[in-house]
Amino acid sequence: MKILVTGDSHTGALAQGLALLRPNLPTGIDILVKPLGGGHILPTPFFRDAGSHAVITDPDYRRNFHRLPPQAFQADVIALSAPLWPMRVMHKMVWSRQSIDMAVPGGQPVSRALFRRVVLEDQRYVLALCELLKRIGMPVVALSPPVMFRDHATLRHVDPVLVRRMFDLYRQIMLAELVERGVAVVDVPPHCLDSEGYMRPEFRHETPEDEHHANAAFGALMIEALAQSLQAPANA
Repeated sequence: MKILVTGDSHTGALAQGLALLRPNLPTGIDILVKPLGGGHILPTPFFRDAGSHAVITDPDYRRNFHRLPPQAFQADVIALSAPLWPMRVMHKMVWSRQSIDMAVPGGQPVSRALFRRVVLEDQRYVLALCELLKRIGMPVVALSPPVMFRDHATLRHVDPVLVRRMFDLYRQIMLAELVERGVAVVDVPPHCLDSEGYMRPEFRHETPEDEHHANAAFGALMIEALAQSLQAPANA
């Protein structure tokens, strides 16, 4: 089975994890990790539906892919690191002192209905890509990035309870959208989280200034979980 893992900058940890795991991958599993590019491009129309495939139109993304599925790597499954990353929306809302349900001092509350619309607009083209791939018969898996680390800057700017409410609701909305489209999800393993649902610090990126990327150890866990999830039906 050939698995293409692609998406945003969180593919960096996945590539590092794959390098650690490759000698011990199950027989018959071939995994390629190759990013699309920066996640800031995902809310834009980065591809065109060509019927039998997606033509990548964004010039930055075209440096890595001209089309999905690619012709050079005949994937049996595409795993996307893209649909479950809330921070584009989170940063805009937190720095402008917006929050869900209740206002922060000097800020403005946002209804859950409006927040849902914002989330779906942020992921509009990622979901459209999932739909295209499913339509042409290409199985799609969503790979979760890490959830929040305790030292993320947004948690120092606004009440952490309100920040986590936005982060967690974003993920809940997207998990439901993926299920509705028949996209399987490989989520963060429970043992990566502390008692309050934050990422454990041993999975933090090695660069002190990087508050949201994970490290190779986390990437290896996610690649292993991906391989196991795709083997499970054959072993059932």
